[in-house]
Amino acid sequence: MNALTPLLPALHTLEPLGLSPTAVQTWSASANPEQAARLAQFLEAEFRALTRAYADSVDHAYLRSDAFRANVVQAVRAAEVAESEAKLRFIARALAGCLLNFPPPALDKFQTLRIIGELSDRETHVFVGLFDLLDPIEPFEDRIPVGTSATVASLTRQEFAAALLGLGQLGVLVREGESWKLTALARQVATLCRIGGGNL
Repeated sequence: MNALTPLLPALHTLEPLGLSPTAVQTWSASANPEQAARLAQFLEAEFRALTRAYADSVDHAYLRSDAFRANVVQAVRAAEVAESEAKLRFIARALAGCLLNFPPPALDKFQTLRIIGELSDRETHVFVGLFDLLDPIEPFEDRIPVGTSATVASLTRQEFAAALLGLGQLGVLVREGESWKLTALARQVATLCRIGGGNL
């Protein structure tokens, strides 16, 4: 079965923005159709919200490009290993974010979606939660001490620390001395998912 079939209703919501309905019918991917269907419900909500709030910021050339199709396939494959609805929502939000024009420097959307797909559910939860712990105005200039007693909701300090290590291995955090700092790749993830200070 074509794993993109469950996504067709969500993709059809983008037709007013210039996505060709006939082109979409030819897209295909091999992935878990059940997970694709779970992703599709969040994707449709994200696409509708985006077209209402950010219609003037849509990158129409990207929407009609092979790059968008490749990123849709990548999102479906990332959904295969998502363990929670929160992670599926994060993937859907990132894919919807790919449709927007952002100010320079240019985002590497494919790389960013690949990293989002590799984040575990816990790492995703911690990444989002970091923006509540860091300076809300300049989160990318702030730091989290390595031995911090802080954590995010529902995680122990040990689980939080382990997730920070995982984020470091993925290049989203970098250890500088006795503290963690968000990287340029983290900025790409945050920008695409529209979290943290200074995003659309």
